[in-house]
Amino acid sequence: METKEIIETFFKEELNENAPYFFYKDKQLLKEGRFIEFAEEQIQKAKSIALSIAGFLIMASWFGITNLIEYGTEPHLGNLFFGLFLWCAALGVVLFASKEYYSIKSSMSLLVKMLKEEKEAE
Repeated sequence: METKEIIETFFKEELNENAPYFFYKDKQLLKEGRFIEFAEEQIQKAKSIALSIAGFLIMASWFGITNLIEYGTEPHLGNLFFGLFLWCAALGVVLFASKEYYSIKSSMSLLVKMLKEEKEAE
């Protein structure tokens, strides 16, 4: 019982601080106390975001390579800087996105596991 109160308090604080980032459906799930469904929704969103980021990485890598090849054939500093910028952006996105994905996935998976164990104990 104490665990549920801690979770409710945590989500109320998070909801107040991060309200613009939650969808209406997420807010409703939290208000109704359906935390397992909320956590599973967040895991699914994280997977979708990871797939869309993979598309960006492919495009950034492709355009970075083509700009560096163009710099090799006709040396213009614009091609060099744009190619290097795209590769740096891709590296930054990989580092940031993977950190966010694994933190969301691990915390929400832990929450689901904890709530299911609590439900089974009742």
